[in-house]
Parts: sequence; structure tokens; C-alpha cells
Amino acid sequence: MTEHAELAALLAQLLPAGELLAGTLSKRRRRSSPYERVALRPVELKGRLHYQAAYHTADKVFHKNLMPDEAGELILKLLAEEYRQALFCTADADYQVLVSKKGAAKVLRLPPSRRREETALEHDRPKKYILQEGTAYPFLVELGIMNSSGQVLAKRYHKFRQLNKYLEIVEDCLPQLRRRGTEPISVVDFGSGRAYLTFALYYYLVEHLGMAVQITGLDLKEDVVTFCSETARKLGFKQLEFVCADIRDFRSEGKVDLVVSLHACDTATDFALTQAVKWGAEVILAVPCCQHEVSAQLETGVQPVLLQHGIMKERAASLLTDAARGKLLETKGYSVQIMEFIDLEHTPKNLLIRALRGGCADREQARREYMAFKEYWGIKPTLERLLEDVPADPTA
Repeated sequence: MTEHAELAALLAQLLPAGELLAGTLSKRRRRSSPYERVALRPVELKGRLHYQAAYHTADKVFHKNLMPDEAGELILKLLAEEYRQALFCTADADYQVLVSKKGAAKVLRLPPSRRREETALEHDRPKKYILQEGTAYPFLVELGIMNSSGQVLAKRYHKFRQLNKYLEIVEDCLPQLRRRGTEPISVVDFGSGRAYLTFALYYYLVEHLGMAVQITGLDLKEDVVTFCSETARKLGFKQLEFVCADIRDFRSEGKVDLVVSLHACDTATDFALTQAVKWGAEVILAVPCCQHEVSAQLETGVQPVLLQHGIMKERAASLLTDAARGKLLETKGYSVQIMEFIDLEHTPKNLLIRALRGGCADREQARREYMAFKEYWGIKPTLERLLEDVPADPTA
């Protein structure tokens, strides 16, 4: 693994000394790879330093505890065979690793995103959120989620959990966003509403990580935009603006790196996804809502047992719509993961589409899979029509 000599030397320095606070290997080389990503964290077992590897599938996580030298060997093996990207966090710096198609590894040193005091070594540690109870975050107090003592209000606890889940998802996307180097990151949030998640995103990227970011939130309701703009002013969030505009009419002056579309109703999600692809966004995060369009296209005879009841047909149509969206994004060069956003107990609209630019290894295969899918079900979603004239990014 001569191509990984620099990385091997770095791991030999970090792992035995316990300098690695967290690590993530992602961006699978092959769709057939069993694990979507592998995360590592330090743990103390019987008084000795180990690293716990967490192997993530779509719905399960498998763990294995390793000695430092074993962890180093595993990382090198996985980057040589399974993954093209990694992020290793230390108290002094983050190290992003990018592996080319020919197998050469490039190591980039970035500002640190974690503090040593945030990393515990207990084997079965409690869940540690990015936003902590007991800490009064001004934006959460202003939005009515916390009181001034840092206590989460009982009726808003589900929103507090949702914010933390959202920021965890964003955290996983940081290596992709940091491909821009030192340039400011541009974010557009389509349908931001009262902007709980938008304010949380700004806090995390700008206040917590110290990144250079410009965020624009869009909504159709003038009173909501006015409220959010005034709140951003009160908080001193200078690089956060809100605009009253329709998704289909908004134009950005430059490249947009992260596109967020949370609960945009029905085909509004498709317009947001299309605009994101046109911009060549590095990351797309979409939580679809009210997927009615495909339901009207479904013929009950295709799967009569599944589709004969209205409520079942509606839910099947929602799943089919989002499956189509994911596959269509792959045809444009994005790697796609569809995951649970929040627990079903809070809302049935809990699927999040996460798409990373440049991660689809075989667009033609994705196109064939999509054509077979749509022909079987006899559907043509709006996103297919919108993306017909949008070329795939050849550099993705």
C-alpha cells in the first residue's frame, strides 16, 4: 500500500497515543459493499486503549473492538478496498482522506471540529448529542425550545431530538462539504418555515465549528420570513438571511454547496432536487412530504393486494416516489442514502434522502434500474421530467 504511506504514518502517530477522537470511513467504491460506512471511536477496556469500529448498514450497526495497531490495519485495508473517503478528528486538527480511483490517498489537514473533553472512553457511554441539555443556546431559547436555564421544554423535546438528529446527519456530510477547501460554503434551505433546523445548522457550522458559511432560507409566507429575519438579527447571525420566494423562482448568484428541502409538499421537493442538481450541490438533504402525484398514476391491477386499499396505496405511492427520486439522483452522479430522520411516533413523514455529489460509480446501471422500476409500476414522476434536460456533472 505504497499509495497510503502518508496515511499509514499518520495513523501510527495518532492511534497508539490515543490522539484519534473520532473517525469515519465513507463513500463506498461498490454498491455491493455490505456497510454504508464505518465509524471509529476510542474506548477503554480493562484499563487499555481500544478503538471500537461501528459497521453501519441501512438499518443495523455492528461493533468490533480493536487494539490500536489492529485499528490502523483495518483503516488501511478498508480505504484500499472498500471506501474512497475518510475523516479523522483530533484535538489539534481534522484529517480528511480522499482516495482516487487509482488508489492514491491524499491527506488534507483541516481545522479541528472536536474537543478532547467531548470524547469519553467508557465502553457503553450514554448518547451524546451535539446540542446538550443544561446548556442555554440563545437560538433555542429565542425559538421557544429551551428556557434561559438550558432546560428543554417538555412539549418541545421531540423538536430538540429532531435538531440533534439533523445535525448528526450534517456532521456525516462534513468531509463532502469541505472539498471546497477554505472557500465559504453556500447553503440554500428551500421551504425553511419557522427555521428551527436552519438556525440549528447555522449555529453548528458557524458558531460551533467556526466555518465560513452563507445560509439562505426560503419560504412563501411573508410573516414567517419577517419573524425569522428579525430572530436572526437578534441573535447576531450575520451570514443567515431569509427570503420570501418560490422554489421555482429562486436564483443563486454562485455555486450552492448544500441544498436542504424539509417537508416541501408533493412536487415542490422535485423542483428543489432539480435545482440542487443544476447547481452541482455537494450535498442534498431532503425530507419529502405529501407525495400525492404517483398515487394517481398507479393502476391497482399491478399489485392488487397492496394497492386495493386507499391508505395502503397512499403509503406505497410515497415509498415509490422517494425510491424513484433516489435512483434518479444516482443517474446524475450522486450517491444516495434514504434513512430514518426521526422516530415514527412523531410523524409518518420520517424519511430523509441524503445525496452526495460524485458518489455513483455507474450512472448507466442506475439509469437501467430506474427504467425497469418505472416501467413495472407504470409511473413517470415529475422529477424524471424535470431532470431530462439536466446533464450529469462530468466532474462528479
